[in-house]
Amino acid sequence: MDKSRREAIKKGFLLFIGIAATPVIAVGEKIEESSGEKLLYPLPPGAISLDRFIEKCTACQLCVNHCPTHVLTPALFENGIQGFMQPILKYDVHKFCEFECKICSDVCPNEALVKMPIEEKKLVQIGQAKLILDNCIVVKNNKACGACAEHCPTKALKMVPYKGVITQPEIVDPDLCIGCGACESICPVHKEALYIERNIVHKIAKPPLVEKQEQKEITDFGF
Repeated sequence: MDKSRREAIKKGFLLFIGIAATPVIAVGEKIEESSGEKLLYPLPPGAISLDRFIEKCTACQLCVNHCPTHVLTPALFENGIQGFMQPILKYDVHKFCEFECKICSDVCPNEALVKMPIEEKKLVQIGQAKLILDNCIVVKNNKACGACAEHCPTKALKMVPYKGVITQPEIVDPDLCIGCGACESICPVHKEALYIERNIVHKIAKPPLVEKQEQKEITDFGF
């Protein structure tokens, strides 16, 4: 199906359900800002920006169909009318953007998602983690948990002392976060305590932290 035919079908559907003339949903960014909602649902790595992606993506669904974690899903009106059926990331249990994966941009037929080496993809910040400590089960229920920090591939999250032996999560540096959603997908209370806020224009994150191991002199076999 070519782009012009797909656009015609899209417009016909919107007219059918009677919302094409609604001015507030002309641009996805304004929908969310005007309603006071969080800027959720990032665009896939390689989209570069919302405006560029809306213009170039044909909603062919190749990236959605090939996504190994099924985090990519067709948008309804999260990106406004023009972004109808274009892919967005909706994080859920086991649904996140894999750190070592770039299948979506590899299969994109028209560079709506720009192809890039895996090492570059790992630095694309599609969004940022937002932590609401009052809703975290560590603080709310005095219950030990560290799933978010354990699953963060860039070490943007870490655990710090809270009460006794219990630790709480803390965002080390927001510029380390790439918005992959691994933390949100594993959080037992999901968006209540931890969610990813999307970047309308993608950024470049700092390289992941690499902890320096303590050097010890070995005089024997080490045991």
